Amino acid sequence: MWQCPLCKSPIQLNSTPIRCINNHSFDKAKSGYVNLLPVQFKKSKLPGDDKDMVKARREFHQLNTYKPLKEKMLSLVENFLVQSAKASDFSNVNSKQPLSIYDAGCGEGSYLDAMVQGLSCNGHSVKGAGSDIAKIAVELAAKAYKETQFVVASSFELPVQDNTQSVVMQVFAPGSNDEYLRVLKEQGILITVDPAPNHLYELKQQVYDNARQHQINEKPRDGFTRVHNECFSFPIHFENTEHALALIKMTPFYWKLPQGKIDAIVASLGHVTADFHIQMWKKSSSDSIAGQ
Repeated sequence: MWQCPLCKSPIQLNSTPIRCINNHSFDKAKSGYVNLLPVQFKKSKLPGDDKDMVKARREFHQLNTYKPLKEKMLSLVENFLVQSAKASDFSNVNSKQPLSIYDAGCGEGSYLDAMVQGLSCNGHSVKGAGSDIAKIAVELAAKAYKETQFVVASSFELPVQDNTQSVVMQVFAPGSNDEYLRVLKEQGILITVDPAPNHLYELKQQVYDNARQHQINEKPRDGFTRVHNECFSFPIHFENTEHALALIKMTPFYWKLPQGKIDAIVASLGHVTADFHIQMWKKSSSDSIAGQ
């Protein structure tokens, strides 16, 4: 499923050395991830989220506070697979080939692992893979989730062959619609998660004098048909100040506000609203795209 980021020829990440037919070679770290982000593709020395931000997100997810979101995503994908199996229009449902789940902008891997483990527990054969531009995030993911292949790569240049993925996930991450369309199989699905209007609004009220709600993007995607669209929310009640601090550390606010302001917010913030805009898209058939 992998391809060389430089010449697009196939590569095998379990080979030694990892090298394409044009002799482009790539290194595998001891933790198991592979760096498929060539130096010339980088816009900075250490692109993506920094070490402290990534570790904060790992600490937060270990508290399982976003479990309802992960369960919701799993339910949506599972329901789609069941419906597609009945309609016999999903290429992997009745085959012996495993479902290929790809997380573009995977961060430290929590969402991908929840999807892979959930589908596996529901009887599906699943193969998971993910990429992120931040090497520290990919390293944490590879160390935590040994059964999944992670790589360092840009979501705008996925090192993945055409028409190989059953499901692509984009959770709080930028990415390329063209790339998702390219790597997905016919009738494959893209699930996207973005902040909805009231996401962490109580926290924003503590930070800004005039807090603004997030704006929802409901624009169509070229080559896709939207099959699900909703705002999904639930309250987060903090068990203690450490719980509140874990959430704040996961946001940019922690790294921008003075310590005194952070301490005051932690002391007074009893709950926040988690609010997510979840959309699911099915890749249109080639005939449909040609007929548009």
